[in-house]
Amino acid sequence: MSEDKLQSAVVRYIQLKYPKVKYCSSIAGAYISSPAQRRKIVRNGYVRGKNDLDIYEARGGYFALMLELKQKAYPTQAQKDWIAAMNERGYCAIITRGIDETIDVIDEYLSKESTRVV
Repeated sequence: MSEDKLQSAVVRYIQLKYPKVKYCSSIAGAYISSPAQRRKIVRNGYVRGKNDLDIYEARGGYFALMLELKQKAYPTQAQKDWIAAMNERGYCAIITRGIDETIDVIDEYLSKESTRVV
């Protein structure tokens, strides 16, 4: 399974099992075919290393779950740096490998108590 198909499968899983959950994917970098397009998305806020999928549910003391999805490839240094920076800012940011691990992480995260901000 390619990372593209992995991400599609994960999004479909969320839609079916957690229909009220708010999420957003970051796919801009994957579809760049020219230097002009790259300049345009950078001007519009694209950041190298941004993780693949965010789940905007505050659970378990965190404010959101941020996932970098991998199938066979390894994360780049920029991706590792982004994940570390998000963890430092109070998010639960994780690099997952494959559909089973990703679903396990999502289910575990969403089963936690809601984070309360006082």
